[in-house]
Amino acid sequence: MSAPAAPEISSNAIYVGNLDQRVTDTMLQEIFATIGVVVQVKVVKRHGPYSGVNYGFVEYADRRTAEQAIQDMNGRKIFNHEIKVNWAQTGSAAKEDTSNHFHVFVGDLAPEITDEMLVKAFSAFGTMSDAHVMWDPVSGKSRGFGFAAYRDKTDAEQAIATMNGEWLGSRAIRCNWATQKGQTATPPPQPGQQLPYEIAVHQTPAYVTSVYVGNLTPETTQNDLLQPFQRFGFVQEIKLQADRGFAFVKMDTHENAANALVQLQNVNIQGRPAKLSWGKDRPPTGWQSHGGGFQHQHQQQQNWQHGNGHNGQMYGRGAAGNAGASAVPWGQSGQQPLYDQYNAGGNM
Repeated sequence: MSAPAAPEISSNAIYVGNLDQRVTDTMLQEIFATIGVVVQVKVVKRHGPYSGVNYGFVEYADRRTAEQAIQDMNGRKIFNHEIKVNWAQTGSAAKEDTSNHFHVFVGDLAPEITDEMLVKAFSAFGTMSDAHVMWDPVSGKSRGFGFAAYRDKTDAEQAIATMNGEWLGSRAIRCNWATQKGQTATPPPQPGQQLPYEIAVHQTPAYVTSVYVGNLTPETTQNDLLQPFQRFGFVQEIKLQADRGFAFVKMDTHENAANALVQLQNVNIQGRPAKLSWGKDRPPTGWQSHGGGFQHQHQQQQNWQHGNGHNGQMYGRGAAGNAGASAVPWGQSGQQPLYDQYNAGGNM
């Protein structure tokens, strides 16, 4: 049976992947309407080898609301399925959900390599479903690495074996398995470790938005941290203990925090290279615990959570005086989020 045709996609539409088969159009609309006005939704039933999960589209009345939905809903769980939320492809068929595919990391890319060149190089290996270069959102330049995805594991293995060390453009590239659920374990975060965004963003759960900043001088001020971090999004809070040489910076989204962590690693603050790693935030109600313990800097942050912290300052959304905003994660505000209501019983 052929898959149903993708619906017409507008510029305000987002793609929602890895949907449990029990999710209906009505349910999807109710969940995403918590962000803003939803114009229409469509759940697409999948067939074939990946028929265990579906995907869908949600169209909002304006693009700003759609952007907020991507930030807030990506990684949330509906019926214990962690959904994938991103922009829908405009004017083309629905983007295939590659979350269950086999992902290859492509490093040492030359600056001139584009998405099209990467697709051409890696499409020779059968069942390639996606290939893209990772671009810096600030400079617009390549970050020097990318990813290719394959439906068949043997094709991914062949791509790694064949392309590793081959020249692409002006450089010899290196290929290996990307860090992906069900493949290799994500390395534990270490302060000062330089990692690509695609790895850093998966090191902690999606609700974590705090970044640990170490190797600070006693003269470090709140403004020394605010200025570099606010380039990557809203800074909700800074907890600084300059006399002990560290701070925690809480961003508005997990993705913005990951971007700041990657881009600001070893940035000069008061004459010293800052050593960045993930902080630890309290999980929302109903969130399953994330494996692995990150002890040293996380224990320092927990001291604040138990009333021993000081010198904390709020910025941007969630700051004192920002009416209607809250720094409390979803699920701790006293009202259970709609997607958690669907998780709670498992039955509708």
